Amino acid sequence: MVKSLRSALFVVVVSGWLSMPAAAEPADFTLQSLAGEPVSLSDYRGRWVVVNFWASWCTPCVRELPQLVTFQADNPDVQVIGINFEEGDAADAARFLQPFAVNFPNLKIGSAPLVPFEPLDGLPTTAIVDPTGKMVERYLGPVTADHLATIIARHRH
Repeated sequence: MVKSLRSALFVVVVSGWLSMPAAAEPADFTLQSLAGEPVSLSDYRGRWVVVNFWASWCTPCVRELPQLVTFQADNPDVQVIGINFEEGDAADAARFLQPFAVNFPNLKIGSAPLVPFEPLDGLPTTAIVDPTGKMVERYLGPVTADHLATIIARHRH
């Protein structure tokens, strides 16, 4: 059962990067990992962070998981964070991810919107956060490891 419109996101066919306006404050959030531990975006301040919103029922999300795993393995100086955007049990999401050998933290979406990341226009959605905590781009649609590397390289100057 859908509890809110926020939970009723659908996958869109159109995708693309959106440049983000400068934010006054660094982005931050604290969510529970699939193991129940609190994880904050600010825990990774000083590093580039790739924040990926996904759901197990989202076919493009599932297809991009190996790309995110590859990107994390090839870019240890960048942190990937997955955010499970469904209301199901965290243990179910963790079991779903096991065959993918996911090498980055995955969190459960909370009840309040994650500003400035939400509202989302669909799944998967990936945001790029610079080392100061500023979201510099947001992408709607599946990403590849090479695409992520190119986007971050462009912003590193």
